Amino acid sequence: MAMDLSVPDSLPSQLRDGANYQNFVAGQVLFHHRDPAKYIFALEVGRIRLVRYTCEGNLVVFQIVRAGESFAESALFTELYHCNAVVDVPSRVICYPKTVVWEVLQNNSDLALSFLRRFERKNQSLKTLLELRSIHSARDRILQYLLFSASPGETTIVFDRSYKDIANELGLSPETLYRTLAELEREKIITRHGRQVELVTPQI
Repeated sequence: MAMDLSVPDSLPSQLRDGANYQNFVAGQVLFHHRDPAKYIFALEVGRIRLVRYTCEGNLVVFQIVRAGESFAESALFTELYHCNAVVDVPSRVICYPKTVVWEVLQNNSDLALSFLRRFERKNQSLKTLLELRSIHSARDRILQYLLFSASPGETTIVFDRSYKDIANELGLSPETLYRTLAELEREKIITRHGRQVELVTPQI
């Protein structure tokens, strides 16, 4: 049995009955860093960013949550949320009390295993993002990000958010991203049409 919090009808009745739905507008904050961690969430519609601010005030993006994805699963093991959840576009969120999630997982080993597998895939994506940020050269970082973002066998990437948001995700200034993309386009490594990027030489 799969543990997919974005599909309530597939879940045990305890979770279905305990879930509540909330609507948010762009710019709202679902929870703040160090708020009490009471819920685990799934995004039914919209887009949410999980972010933190450094001591210098710089924005660090941990995850872009899209419709059909769950988030804040680590709340099961912590008393406080470790980041801010900022609503990018009008969104509808399913909220599950973590006490109910914990009880269901304790009583169903198959669901617990499914939950852990999904959590591990998410951790792998975070590791990939951290590896990208460790690349010193902005050019190489951006190229690797484009290659990572393209589906297997595909050379076209269509972004669902602004280039400014992508720059924040990569730990770069928007100016650096714009300038590097323009250089790559002049070198005929990519072509751009709005938020669509085509890798002309994907082997790089």
